[in-house]
Amino acid sequence: MFDFIQSTFSLVGKGGFIMIPILVCSVIALAIVIERLYFIRTTQNDPKKTLDLFKESLTGNRIPEDWMNHKDSEDSMKRMIGEGLRVKDLPKWKMEERLSEVGQEEINKQNKYIRGLEVIASITPLLGLLGTVIGMVQAFNKVAEYKGIVDPSLLAGGIWEALLTTAAGLSVAIPTMILLHYFTRRTENVAFNLEKCGRILIHHFINEKAEKNPKNDWSDELIEA
Repeated sequence: MFDFIQSTFSLVGKGGFIMIPILVCSVIALAIVIERLYFIRTTQNDPKKTLDLFKESLTGNRIPEDWMNHKDSEDSMKRMIGEGLRVKDLPKWKMEERLSEVGQEEINKQNKYIRGLEVIASITPLLGLLGTVIGMVQAFNKVAEYKGIVDPSLLAGGIWEALLTTAAGLSVAIPTMILLHYFTRRTENVAFNLEKCGRILIHHFINEKAEKNPKNDWSDELIEA
């Protein structure tokens, strides 16, 4: 284990000073990924499963009141449902406004620190390329100093060390990009289910009002699920 760490630091040293920002980016990316995975594991359930359970609870066209307890839940879908129950007696436009705010708040939670991953995935390959270009310049500068008469192994060694930064940059960028797509896809899935849940809630509450007060004209309020 000690030998592996020592060889790793040796490679970092041979790659030049550009390896330092690449190493910093890798640490930041790892920290963000761990934080996001922990967030998903501890606060989020499957949004589609939660929505299906909610639909099943609409027995007799009524929502069990225990869903109200979820208005402060860390789970996005449960919070949306709980907040919908809290504002169900408001006019349709106010319900839509409040549920839209809740949905946006939940999406912002999902996207926390994701911009950082985007930046790291974009700049680490460029940092690696910059390090390689600098290393190549230094290698060929040695050739110029020897007036073209130089041991090929010396030039090859300089090029090998220069290419280390490109390899390091890609090694950070590729897994970061894969995880970024995973988090982005999950956020899109949550956003879709939150929007769907909001439509179902409003449709249910408006129909409930129409049943309680059939004499009122609800034509402007009724929407399709």
